[in-house]
Amino acid sequence: MAPRASLPETLAARMVEAMRAGELAPGERIIEASLAARFGVSRGPLREALKALEGEGLVERRPGRSPRVAQVSPEQAAQMVVMRATLEGMAARLLAARATPTQLKELEAQHARILTAAKAGRVAEWRDADWHFHELVCRASGNEFLLRAWLSMSHLVRLFLHRHPAFEGGAFEAAGEGVLLNHDHLLAALRAGDPDRAEAEFRRVILDSGFRRLGLTPPAGIPA
Repeated sequence: MAPRASLPETLAARMVEAMRAGELAPGERIIEASLAARFGVSRGPLREALKALEGEGLVERRPGRSPRVAQVSPEQAAQMVVMRATLEGMAARLLAARATPTQLKELEAQHARILTAAKAGRVAEWRDADWHFHELVCRASGNEFLLRAWLSMSHLVRLFLHRHPAFEGGAFEAAGEGVLLNHDHLLAALRAGDPDRAEAEFRRVILDSGFRRLGLTPPAGIPA
């Protein structure tokens, strides 16, 4: 049985959801008294939660000023795309060399959830399911340090994706089909058990989709 989350951990998770929902907007000043009253807690555990979110880059704090919800610039987002492509490419390489039928079935089931949500037009749901697909790959890689690195920036990446205009829009034809086609390629590479192909395919998909939606060109020296 998984250990029960502490109050600060629970508060941190609730604040992340509020950020993703737009209830706490990027750059917004965080008033501790108001937030404590909103969640019905004292300021002690709230401060611990804010400190944890600060460590994840989700909260920014300057000397003598109230903390604020982090803002991610397009340049920072581009850097995160490169890091994500690198980490997931390696995760795919490791997984392709050791994937079990059970692991592949789990990924295929997650792909089916994305398809169902996308066809129904449930945009937030299929985007969350898509992100979970990539998290499953990192978890199945068997490398705990790779997973930690991926998770350390995951909330920040997702907040940017949810709030950036280039990643919005609910049409399945405009967004969902591209995601599903990408997943077909990613799953095929993993099923083939070819580490080189799996790493290259994951890296290609993440770099292409990330930089295309940002309207930027990948920096020189990044392999396609």
